[in-house]
Amino acid sequence: MRDRFFPVTSLFYLLVFYGGLDVKTQEAALRSSPDVVVATPGRLIDHLHNSPNFTLSTIEVLVLDEADRMLEEAFADQMKELIRLCAKNRQTLLFSATMTDEIDELATMSLKKPVKIFINENTETALKLRQEFVRIRSGRERDRESIVSALVTRTFQQNTMIFVKTKVECQRMQILLGLLGIKVGQMHSNLSQAQRVGALTKFKKGEIDVLVSTDLASRGLDIEGVQTVINMHMPKTIKQYIHRVGRTARAGKAGRSISLVGEDERKLLKEIIQANPNKAMKQRVLAGGTVEAYRKRVDDLEESIKEIIEAERVERELRIAEATTEKAKQKLENPNEPERVWFQKKSQSDKEKARLEKKKLREEEKKRKEAMKTPEEKRLEEEAAFQQREAKRRRKGKHTRLRAVVEDGERRIGRNKMNAKSRGARVKPTTSLSEIPSIKPSGHIQKKNQNAPRGKGNKKSFTKELASVNRRSVKAARHGPEDNQFQKARVAHRMKTKKR
Repeated sequence: MRDRFFPVTSLFYLLVFYGGLDVKTQEAALRSSPDVVVATPGRLIDHLHNSPNFTLSTIEVLVLDEADRMLEEAFADQMKELIRLCAKNRQTLLFSATMTDEIDELATMSLKKPVKIFINENTETALKLRQEFVRIRSGRERDRESIVSALVTRTFQQNTMIFVKTKVECQRMQILLGLLGIKVGQMHSNLSQAQRVGALTKFKKGEIDVLVSTDLASRGLDIEGVQTVINMHMPKTIKQYIHRVGRTARAGKAGRSISLVGEDERKLLKEIIQANPNKAMKQRVLAGGTVEAYRKRVDDLEESIKEIIEAERVERELRIAEATTEKAKQKLENPNEPERVWFQKKSQSDKEKARLEKKKLREEEKKRKEAMKTPEEKRLEEEAAFQQREAKRRRKGKHTRLRAVVEDGERRIGRNKMNAKSRGARVKPTTSLSEIPSIKPSGHIQKKNQNAPRGKGNKKSFTKELASVNRRSVKAARHGPEDNQFQKARVAHRMKTKKR
């Protein structure tokens, strides 16, 4: 990042920091008052709460890249805290390749009078991107490794990124391609920050030819010279697909994407074709003999792959143990050093993590059960759901509607409106709660006024009762309510006044 900006101008000092690196070094760099700070949300909030004399109260511009990602549950609380700590009179810019409806929520929370600028549609790929698809037939899911190995070793040996579904598959694919003679690196969340940065730097410099990654590298990375993107598994949504293939064919350059599509992924393929009707799309077919030959090579290397995976597992455990020991050593050497605080309490963050994990497990369990169902079971469930809806409609009734309770005053208002409409007059709509007549409790029984003159239209109302001059109304106005408790209090007050 620093090397890309300095050749353009030397008017500002740029500082880049993120999690996984030394905190003290970053605090020292912040004390030099940089003009531009590029940071991840978590590490930026950490410094705002723990680094002395560092604040965002005077910033002029706040830029949020990958804005749709910031709205996910893992970042929502951090973004609210970050925006709360920023200056009020700032300019805020939101960038994303796929603008979603949820971005309106973030814009409402952080922007005033926002303006939207779209370069192209959310689901459009680059103009010079050639998209190819390889069909994986039912029962041949095991051929994915063989097909990717054949593509990389035979055709796409340089400047290639491979996206896989899980961390385990990422590690296994990196080992397999390494044993096949390819200079390859890997990126996933089990690696330390230094290891990720190292693999990315080597790929940019050309020291390694192929980078295998999870969706960790699908967005936020501008790597020049990527010629081919291979999707070993299709992503879950079309927006993730747009981000993946967006690693190539950038800035007007040409690129190629190759995606392996299984039987359960054909729905996503249909969405991609419909969203890009005028783009170059082809089906790539590999010879059966080639796939069979690479399947045998993968089977022959299976023992070596398992040994390397076990060795890397032991190495990772040692690295974690060393980091834990170093942290404990620093605490013993500096017992009076204050602990770093976070904007959320530990119990709150733990509860949030547990909630997200439970939600993820429920979704995975639901998908697993859905995948295990046979077509006959799915059909029976649909029929049962239809029968339940029909039974509910029958119980509810075809013409059953909710009835509103209308009081006398409201009836008069309704009649007046109807008469006004018949005369062509304009009826003023009800605009406040005070204009809506109140409904008296059902237990309240109104006594009939014996002295009131009888006749059509002489219904008792609040106005008539208040202005009535008959004997009973005058007595109630002079002597107060007729309940015994009030009368006793009135008599006691009168007797007390006479004694004085």
